[in-house]
Amino acid sequence: MAIVDSGADVCIFPASLAESLGISIPNQNVAAFSGTSQDQQLVYFETVQVTLWNANDDEEPIVFDLYAGFCRTIEHTGLGILGQYGFFSRFTVIFDQANNVFSVD
Repeated sequence: MAIVDSGADVCIFPASLAESLGISIPNQNVAAFSGTSQDQQLVYFETVQVTLWNANDDEEPIVFDLYAGFCRTIEHTGLGILGQYGFFSRFTVIFDQANNVFSVD
């Protein structure tokens, strides 16, 4: 599970997801970021395959490779963050708040 965050630069998931996918962290693809806390946080990147399902109908899921980060300090959220690079850069994302509609094309 992940939330769509138009203010996030990259896509980041809790470290426990990396472990369940067999991704070793720490690794050599490390970077520092801030935004989810006041302190610098370390994130470890790897390419993963992501599947998006439309919960409202029977459309085929969207499957794509994503260079995503995994971070221990967001573990408490239980959610990933889908940000600009890798998610918004790949799709047309529409937030139509007035009509309570969110879509990804």
